[in-house]
Amino acid sequence: MVDKQETNKNTANNLSCSLCAKFVKILRDDGTEKECDDCGSNEQVVALCINCTQYLCEVCNSYHIRKEHDVVAVQSIEKILYCPIHSKKELDHYCETCDKVICHYCVTKDHGGHTFDTVESTASKHRNELIKIITPVDEMSTSLTKAKKDINLMKGKIENQAIKIEKLFDKCHEEQIARLNKHHQQLKKQLQDELSQKEIALTTQLEDIKSVQDQLANIKKQREGLEKTTDRKVLSKKKEDIEKSMKEVSDKYKTLNTLPVETDSIQFVPVNNPNILLGHLFTSAYPHTSEVVDLPHNIGYNTKVDFTIQTRNCKDEKCTKGGHHISVELKSVTGNVTIGEVKDNNDGSYVASFVAGEVGDTKLSVSINGQQIRGSPYSIVVGRNYQGINMPDEIVNDNGSMSYPWGIAFGKDGMWVVADYSNHCVYIFNGQDELVKKFGSNGSSSGQFSSPIGVAFDSDNYFYIVEYSNRRVQKFSINGNYLLQFGNDGDGKLSGPYGITTHNNKVYVADYDNKRIAVFQTNGQFCTSFGSEHLSGPCDVAVNTNNQLLIVDYSNHCVVTFTLDGHYVGKFGTQGSGRGQLSSPRALAIDINGFVLVVDSNNHRVSIFDKFGNYIDCFGSNGSNAGQFSNPLGIALCPNGSIYVSDTGNKRVQIFSNY
Repeated sequence: MVDKQETNKNTANNLSCSLCAKFVKILRDDGTEKECDDCGSNEQVVALCINCTQYLCEVCNSYHIRKEHDVVAVQSIEKILYCPIHSKKELDHYCETCDKVICHYCVTKDHGGHTFDTVESTASKHRNELIKIITPVDEMSTSLTKAKKDINLMKGKIENQAIKIEKLFDKCHEEQIARLNKHHQQLKKQLQDELSQKEIALTTQLEDIKSVQDQLANIKKQREGLEKTTDRKVLSKKKEDIEKSMKEVSDKYKTLNTLPVETDSIQFVPVNNPNILLGHLFTSAYPHTSEVVDLPHNIGYNTKVDFTIQTRNCKDEKCTKGGHHISVELKSVTGNVTIGEVKDNNDGSYVASFVAGEVGDTKLSVSINGQQIRGSPYSIVVGRNYQGINMPDEIVNDNGSMSYPWGIAFGKDGMWVVADYSNHCVYIFNGQDELVKKFGSNGSSSGQFSSPIGVAFDSDNYFYIVEYSNRRVQKFSINGNYLLQFGNDGDGKLSGPYGITTHNNKVYVADYDNKRIAVFQTNGQFCTSFGSEHLSGPCDVAVNTNNQLLIVDYSNHCVVTFTLDGHYVGKFGTQGSGRGQLSSPRALAIDINGFVLVVDSNNHRVSIFDKFGNYIDCFGSNGSNAGQFSNPLGIALCPNGSIYVSDTGNKRVQIFSNY
């Protein structure tokens, strides 16, 4: 009889019963066993005694039958197990409540109300569940087989291309062998280095794939074993192992690169001039991992720009050798192409430079050996050159009559208007900066003003004047004729309004004391308001190139961005006097390329930011000389790009038109 210590050990020839823990031998294919468990003879085993759990020869079998033991012929042992409680009753049910294999008598007698199913059905469920878990094996195996094929094909292409290149080397070498033999050998070494690098990269990739394939093959073998297994404990144990293996191989598979990490891009360009050696060897150098360093997103018109190109190899390491063919092209919005200059540093890096000759959105293409690097073409905005603004071209003060110029705005044909806060009047100038009309007087009647501040034109060339003390907005024709007024009643009632702008038949007013932006139709009808939860002291408002509202917040020393329908987007600027900082800003203007010019009043300067809020430069300082400011409060941009600043403390408007 088998040792009881072995009853819990499953091997290739043994299996323990999950119900009674008794040991059952799995016989050989011919149904025979080496010896009888009862008498120990080498006679052929013909039966199993259920009561004694012994395999019996024919003599012992007769003896156990006479003792009225339950004896089963060996031919059915592999297929049928019998209940040890109910004689000769097949163990054909599985009680899920008790986790036991039972016969149908046990179902009614000892397992009433329990959940149970047939052994075959239970085993089938476990088997189907495990097979479902490893379903991705075939798909992954197919994918990896294809990847290996592609990679091996690429290896072949690289080898074939290398052979072609080497033949070109030899041809040129034969023509110039006397004086160029040394360089010929150098080129061959360079080629071998490149091939070795590609070979290492592809071989490493293949090894990674083979590792995953080996794991998949092992899981396939486990699946084959599942199809022959019905024992619940075995299936449960295999489920745990397979789930663990599948998770591991799936994680590896997801991160596995199945595309060739190298290309067959190797070119040789012979040169006819024998004084320039044989030629230059160009390889892919993994150009899509090359990077551009110090390339600005915004540049000034007609200004030289330098940036660095760093090449990288297939391991994403910096290349240490030069010799690659780098090209730089700048394409303007009108389609004109400017070719940049490139200097080889001979250490894998290159310095490129170009000069943009047109204002507007521009595309910069960077190619290595004829292939554009990753990220190319790059988007660059070319605007007027805001660097180095110093002296104004002109100063306007109406022969000294201006007292407190504030808001400025441009209409069509270069016409512009400025509001004089202390004189309670408005000045209208033509495109030659000549005074056309001065009108208005102190009062609250139509056409009169009390502390006019903000000015804006609409698309029909009507202009709007914001009055701080009268808390209203008046609309005029270009000739200064009064049309209507709004903002002094109802939900749209203003309190201490400052700046104003128009966009798409809407009028946006910086309603300072109400800490909001009030929105009206151009006919004066109130629409809505927003921003009180984000604004503390809105002073001016303008629409940028992304159709967003930019609001100068005097109290928070920043510029806040909203959508046109009043949703907060973000802000830039902090309090201070450093670069990019603001101190009580009062007004802003935005050019056609999105550059933002902010009147930084307490710092007595104008600060310039790009359309992303990045600081560019500033100009102006405290003083009364040309180019200096004293508490500037207004700003506007002429269609030709000139900058008009209300130098309020100095009672003048300064015009800066240098580019």
